[in-house]
Amino acid sequence: MATHYTNGDRILQAVLADPKLAELGEYTPTGDETVADALDSENATIRAVAMIIDGNENQYTPKEIYTQVSNYLTTSI
Repeated sequence: MATHYTNGDRILQAVLADPKLAELGEYTPTGDETVADALDSENATIRAVAMIIDGNENQYTPKEIYTQVSNYLTTSI
């Protein structure tokens, strides 16, 4: 059975596939990532990217997305 990926999932996969980001974020991209799974990730880079995509998909304002991601990174790193 084929997995159905949303546009957000595809964007996440494309961003996470960047070799420099993967090196800096200390993760190995699989190409099977989904936004829902990434929002639960323990890796701060993966989760922050997912939060940005999720916020955009849910039509949050740029300020709301910035605040949410900034607060997460401040408490996580």
